[in-house]
Amino acid sequence: MKDGITLSFDFIDEYVRFTKPEYIQVFLYIKAAAARGKALPLAEDIAKALDISPVKAEFILEYWASRGEIKFENGTYKFAEKKSSDNNSKSSSVSKPKPAAPVQALPKSQHIRSTRPAYSQKEINTAAKEDKQISGMFYQAETILKKALSPSETELLFSFHDWLGLPVEVILMLLSYAAKKGKTTKRYLETVAIDWADKGIDNFEAAEAYVSELEATDSAENKVRSILGIYNRGLSSTERKYIKLWVNELKIPTELISLAYDRTVEYTGKLSWSYMDKLLQSWIANGCTTVDDVKAADEKFYKANGGAYVKINQKDSGKKAKNKFNNYEDGNMEKYADLEEQLLDMMLDNDD
Repeated sequence: MKDGITLSFDFIDEYVRFTKPEYIQVFLYIKAAAARGKALPLAEDIAKALDISPVKAEFILEYWASRGEIKFENGTYKFAEKKSSDNNSKSSSVSKPKPAAPVQALPKSQHIRSTRPAYSQKEINTAAKEDKQISGMFYQAETILKKALSPSETELLFSFHDWLGLPVEVILMLLSYAAKKGKTTKRYLETVAIDWADKGIDNFEAAEAYVSELEATDSAENKVRSILGIYNRGLSSTERKYIKLWVNELKIPTELISLAYDRTVEYTGKLSWSYMDKLLQSWIANGCTTVDDVKAADEKFYKANGGAYVKINQKDSGKKAKNKFNNYEDGNMEKYADLEEQLLDMMLDNDD
């Protein structure tokens, strides 16, 4: 057919009623490309053409591969060859997909129990046969985890859908995130799934946004760990709380965190998270959001309290400091140091 595409009645009966409209839309788009003699579009091209995210486009391609409608060979997707019996199926010309209501997970309150229920393989197989998205989830999970699923892993993933009420695409996003972190134990996956269910992450867009937030936090955590010289141990929950506060909530740039660390070690002789936190929050509260802002505030303070600005790099060690402008010995160094100590004491009182 030169001016259109055809879909079999079997395809319509199997997918149009139960598959989300976006999935049908992607299928028709790549089907049209194939009918025009073109290679199947890449996920990035599909995303741009249909105004969806590349991640979602890739998920949808994997779904159609899991259903055997397309296959992945030599780094690209192709339409799978159909059995001869399929060629004899009745077909219908389709110009656009019929609207289909997406499969909705039941409210979380109807699923969550005190403990995860047990499922037999017969129950799971029956559910997968009746719901093509569940069987597709198992196929895609094996692709993401790069291994065949064990019966217990199949049961675990099924429980996320049936017990917690998470949609299939949210479960697959969870698996992708866990695989990137290298944490795919059953205990970890269940903990994360329960957390997502509690947070109401019940659609792809919410999962994608949350994963982006988590990845940003992970990146920020790694940067702060580097600043603080923490390489060979994990962070405590309290330490992670501080990092999340500084980076995600207060939006403090890493250069300012680095300066706060230098000041903390300078005045306490060690890493003190609470000291750093109070120092950073005092800067932000006073409108100092960059290193230059802090330096300008320092200069203003010293001028107001001693005349000439003296840069203090360390606590007084018994030697007289030299004035940065005239290079002479400054007998007022102790006065400046005392003023700064008083300021820090007022700012950091009750520090533990």
